[in-house]
Amino acid sequence: MTSTASTASTRAHAIESGALIEADPCIADEVKFPAPVAMTDAVYRDCVAVHPDAYAYGIRLDEAEREWDLLSAASRAISAAAGSGRPPRLPFHLYRIPGDGNTRDPQRVILVAEVSPGDAGERVITIMRPSERLPQ
Repeated sequence: MTSTASTASTRAHAIESGALIEADPCIADEVKFPAPVAMTDAVYRDCVAVHPDAYAYGIRLDEAEREWDLLSAASRAISAAAGSGRPPRLPFHLYRIPGDGNTRDPQRVILVAEVSPGDAGERVITIMRPSERLPQ
């Protein structure tokens, strides 16, 4: 088995198991994302998901808008770094209201967009925390 096949099957398994969440392809297209994209469950829970108690505290959040913000920030960082010989792990930041249901003020979070081979060897991007790594 080649390393590409190993990485590809691991990505498919990670998506199947919920460790990776595929981004909405309509949102990714709208923000001109350069490749298929997924995010780790930790990024999804912190930057996209809305805690059920958020509305009880008067916090108005929408998961589609939060996902648009995340993908837009990553896409802008990727576009800005194009042609610069950037590394496969590109750091970027996002201001988001944590999805904990209590916090009302935007907070800065640093994330990375990592390029790797997908199921068929195509370029795919995974958004994760700097401390996270792609499954091996």
